[in-house]
Amino acid sequence: MEFFQADHMNDDSDDNSPGIFKGFSSATTSQRHGIHRLAGYDFKTEAYQKVDEFPAHIIREGDKKIKDVVKVHVLPFLPAKSLMKFKAVSKDWDKWIASPLLTHQQSFSCQSFSGYFYQNMSTWHMNTMFLSLDPSTIGVPSPDLDFLLEVVKILSSCNGLLLCQGSEKYYVCNPATKDWKILPPPRYYHGDEPAIVLAFEPSLRNIEAYYHVICAFPMLDQPIIGFEIYSSESDSWSCSSAYCSDLENPCLVGGGLFMKGVAYYETKSNEVLAFDVKEEIPAIISLPVQVGRDGSLTQMDGELSYITAFNECENVFLIDIYQGMEMSLKRSVSINLGPERTLTYACKVLPCVNSDAVAIQVRERIYLYHIREQKVESIASPSAIGAAKKFLPYINSLANATLS
Repeated sequence: MEFFQADHMNDDSDDNSPGIFKGFSSATTSQRHGIHRLAGYDFKTEAYQKVDEFPAHIIREGDKKIKDVVKVHVLPFLPAKSLMKFKAVSKDWDKWIASPLLTHQQSFSCQSFSGYFYQNMSTWHMNTMFLSLDPSTIGVPSPDLDFLLEVVKILSSCNGLLLCQGSEKYYVCNPATKDWKILPPPRYYHGDEPAIVLAFEPSLRNIEAYYHVICAFPMLDQPIIGFEIYSSESDSWSCSSAYCSDLENPCLVGGGLFMKGVAYYETKSNEVLAFDVKEEIPAIISLPVQVGRDGSLTQMDGELSYITAFNECENVFLIDIYQGMEMSLKRSVSINLGPERTLTYACKVLPCVNSDAVAIQVRERIYLYHIREQKVESIASPSAIGAAKKFLPYINSLANATLS
């Protein structure tokens, strides 16, 4: 598919740039596993050492069969659907894939963008569907979430878990394993369209990876935003002492984004409300976006991004990528989606996670533009989706929704 690129911005970022305010820090997950003992082995002075005098762990590694190496070092990186297929390899693999340790490792290691859950938000009796980037390896057994007790709206998605809203209850579930939990009722009224974020960050350091649910809500019809937080560790809600009264427009858009310890909420003005979950500190990020160009908060290459798309003419679309706490324009790209058209169409940017791709919806088709490869990919047929759909990015994980 043909396209052209007009990349006129500097992609270099300043790693030492100040945060949005003092003390606002993002929790990061260390992936350093230490130095292998083999690094300290002197092969020059021990060149003639007997084989049976080599460190025992080296001899044991040499005796391993390929299936054992794959089981330990490859399976944690595979999506949940593929792992369910591999349970049939042997009783040993079936037991390992069902183990809490593999669940913990996979939820940390497999964090690639898998597809979208989407719903028609024009009616309560909406159908829930899943759009996979690769149906052969990534999928869920019940895309309509019929294993839950009632029809639900999907509010937030984070690292394999979904936060859903029933008629009077919140649910957290894993659609890949049909694992689910009903949350206790909150203390405050969150509204029919709550600005709420599911926060879940697996870590190799702690097998008990708890999650949080953070709702930003208006207090007593005042232009003040309060925060109520659910913790799966205590299985209870608590109201934060922090609040925000500096938003230009205190009306928040339902849903949000969580990454690196911070929950982000879009507003109906050119601002983003940020909330550090651990420190319970709010902040406001300004969006220098042109009036009339709506966009979406997304995660690109591990960095907070706000992306807008605009149909310039016929089949040519302009994509602007803003990144960092300053939300400066880092890249502007023109792409050709084809085929030739004589009319311009409204387009909508969809959120992505752990990806270098930009997803845009044009009428009933979704396109992924891969930044590094400079390639356009269509991931939906014209009849698969409609304009009134809400899309939430999903990661195919074995994460446990019942942690408490």
